[in-house]
Amino acid sequence: MKGIRCSCHIFRHTFPKLSVKNGAGIFVLQQILGHTGMEMVRVYVNLFSDDVMDKHKSFSPLINLSVKM
Repeated sequence: MKGIRCSCHIFRHTFPKLSVKNGAGIFVLQQILGHTGMEMVRVYVNLFSDDVMDKHKSFSPLINLSVKM
């Protein structure tokens, strides 16, 4: 198919990002990927700012505090 890129390298980056977006913990992900340091996990996950903001909304103490009041 034209226009679709597929390689082991793309899967190696896609798996961690989608795992974190679906709730995987970064320390578990570190073990799965076989990295000794978090820096490489960060390189592979490489979340976009929108992803970070969406995730933050799900656990923000301020948002959760305002809901309980």
